[in-house]
Amino acid sequence: MRMTRTLVSLTAAALMLVSMPALAQEETTVVDSIGISTPYPSVAVEAGDQASFALALVAPQPTPMTLEVTGLPDGWTGVFRGGGFEIDGVTAGPEAPELSLDVGVPVDAAEDTYDIGVSASGGGASVSLALQVRVSAQAGGEVTLTPDFPGLRVPTGETASFNVELRNDTPSDLEFELSSSGPAGWEVTAEPATEPQATTMQVEAGSTAQITVDATAPAGVESGQYPVSVQASSPDTEVQADMIVEIVGSFSLELSTPDQRLSTEVSSDGSSDIVLVVTNSGTAPISNVELSSTAPSNWDVTFAEQVVPQLAAGESANVTATVTPSDQAIAGDYVITFRADSADANSTVDIRTTVNPSAIWGFVGVALIVLVLVGLAWVFRRFGRR
Repeated sequence: MRMTRTLVSLTAAALMLVSMPALAQEETTVVDSIGISTPYPSVAVEAGDQASFALALVAPQPTPMTLEVTGLPDGWTGVFRGGGFEIDGVTAGPEAPELSLDVGVPVDAAEDTYDIGVSASGGGASVSLALQVRVSAQAGGEVTLTPDFPGLRVPTGETASFNVELRNDTPSDLEFELSSSGPAGWEVTAEPATEPQATTMQVEAGSTAQITVDATAPAGVESGQYPVSVQASSPDTEVQADMIVEIVGSFSLELSTPDQRLSTEVSSDGSSDIVLVVTNSGTAPISNVELSSTAPSNWDVTFAEQVVPQLAAGESANVTATVTPSDQAIAGDYVITFRADSADANSTVDIRTTVNPSAIWGFVGVALIVLVLVGLAWVFRRFGRR
């Protein structure tokens, strides 16, 4: 039993001795696990521009590192930035700190590919990263304005709203001033989609931003296509997007009388003419306007022209309606509703119609009075002396 316990103790001691070198080796190689990388190790810029590299420097535990740019050609500059500052060193850890390298390319740099490098040293170890900068006149990138839809169709009085994308494919962050233009009398505005009423916007290099362009036509504008545009300008560039607003026009009818009077008179034994005015008060032409009426029972209403074939915007037409009351109509006020209908619009008007007794009854009344007077005269003449 004692022999067994001794063997177990010796075995455990041996295992501890074997594992100690491994633990020591792991501690001494911690700094060897430091790594540096960038998602875009090779970039192209124009002469006079700046190449920027986003760097990721990590280590298993916090390790102060000194940074250095290597292989810069004469006249070139290299600046490390982090946390909004120009830096010379950084503390690497499991999470990569904010870090970038800005390489300034002089305006007289020849078109070629240049190899440079970044080194980081500290904690008894160092790491490096190879980078390339290609100088090319076509590498500056461009700024573009692109509407989602270059043309919109809206009725008169409504606002056409365009969504326009501003893309900055240059290597620099740019601030743009927005402006817009349209036909005389139009109200056209352009503003950042996320900042209403703002007139300037910042767009980072390689990023996009959305612009809202609203175009409203003046009242009474004719149907047709109208151009509007939006401009975005920075100190070094200006771009423009052109759009089309198509006004399809509005449809509206008005039915009235020449003097705007909505009453008339008619004899119980005759007919009366009423002149109606049909007006196209919209901005688009209207065709086939049909006239109709709703009158009291047994009344007769006819139109000299039942259908108006065409009415241009703002145009009017006179239509005569002949009203004949019923034979049973008694003196008093009646209402006739007149209606103008088309496929696009309609209008109604109520006209109060006063029925007057027939003129013949007036003559009958006068005749009766005369007869009464003659009869009285005869009676007085014959029986008066008695």
